[in-house]
Formats: sequence, C-alpha cells, structure tokens
Amino acid sequence: MKKSLVLMAFLIVLSLAAVPNILAARSIIVITPPWPVAQNTPATLQINVNSPADPTYDPYILLAMTVACWEGLPSAPAVAVKIEWTGGSVSFDKNDFKLLEGNPPPKIPSDSISDVQYTRSSLADHLGEPGDSPVYWAMKPFPVPPDGRLHTTPQTFTVTLHSTNPKMLVYAIGKSSDAVDAKFDRWVPPTNPGFIIPEPATIVATATSLLALIVYAIRRKKH
Repeated sequence: MKKSLVLMAFLIVLSLAAVPNILAARSIIVITPPWPVAQNTPATLQINVNSPADPTYDPYILLAMTVACWEGLPSAPAVAVKIEWTGGSVSFDKNDFKLLEGNPPPKIPSDSISDVQYTRSSLADHLGEPGDSPVYWAMKPFPVPPDGRLHTTPQTFTVTLHSTNPKMLVYAIGKSSDAVDAKFDRWVPPTNPGFIIPEPATIVATATSLLALIVYAIRRKKH
C-alpha cells in the first residue's frame, strides 16, 4: 500500500512537470501554472509566448467566472478583481462583467474583433459547471513591461479576486500585428488558463484532471 502511494505521488509530480511542456509546445500564449492546477487568491501567475509569437502585440487579459462567483463580488465601484505586475495594474468592477448565455452557444470575444474565440460550453466546463451554464466574462488591456507586449521571457503578475465564492479562469489574447485594424489572433488555448478557486483541488482530483489533459494534448498534437 505504501509503495503504491509513493508511486502515485511520483506520477503526479511527473504529470505536473509534463503538462506545461506539452501545452507550451503547441500554445501561442502560455499562462502558468495552467488549469487544472488551482490557486488561492491572490494568485501569482506567469505569462509568455512561444518564440514564433515573439512579440505579441496589444495583449488583453480575459476573465471568466461562475455566476455564483459574480454574485459574490462587491458592488461597483468597489474593485472586484485586480491584476498587478511590476510597474502597473488593471482593475475590474462588478459592472465590467457581462453574462454569456443563450442559444446558439455564444463565443467571446466577438468575431468582429477577434479571430480566436472561447465558447461558453468550454468556459463552463473548465469552471466545473454543466456545459450549458451561463458564465460572466470581461477583458481589458494588459500592457505588461517592458514594452507592453508579450515575449518569450515570462512575466509575473498577481490576480486578486474579491468574491465570497471565488471560481475564475484567467486567459490572455493578443495580436500578431500592431496595425490599428488588426484582429486578435493569438490566445491562451481553452485548456490552458490560470485557475483560481477557494482551495486547491485534492491530489487525486488534480491527478485525474492532469491525466485527462495530457491525453487530450497528445491527441491534438498527433492530428
């Protein structure tokens, strides 16, 4: 029994190390640690891009949360979520978030400004909700140093979520061009956001989710 527990712990450590590498090999923008690794608030995350995507222009932070999380936010104009990095910050209040619901299943951001989009079902699924559940979302500019662009060098940022029932995903999108009319075309893949909840998932639940994520990533890489 003891040997089995040691083996399980070893495999979990290997999984934690392997997932970011697998995803980084096929991602354009990478946030670490990735879902399903959960963090308490305030959460410390890192963001960077793969070498072919260096630089990525006009980065935006994109947040998605459960309805219960949104209901637990303080009323505007109090700060609901604060993103901080060296030399800057951006804040969201409760009114900044919009409800994503309805049929056909909606996607964000609008295709009028973005060639890459997140589906409601994917967001809900990664928040641990049924796929047809509504979610709240918001996005704002994320001009990280040194030049407001994303590079291969990881940049550290902190996310503070003020909710009585915190459960939120942290994504980022950007552009391959600095042209005024350029659309967003670079993103953190749907399976690789930052993840903030009240308490980290149990080791067994995390191991199960990581295994599923690794299998998914390997299958996508083969196709």
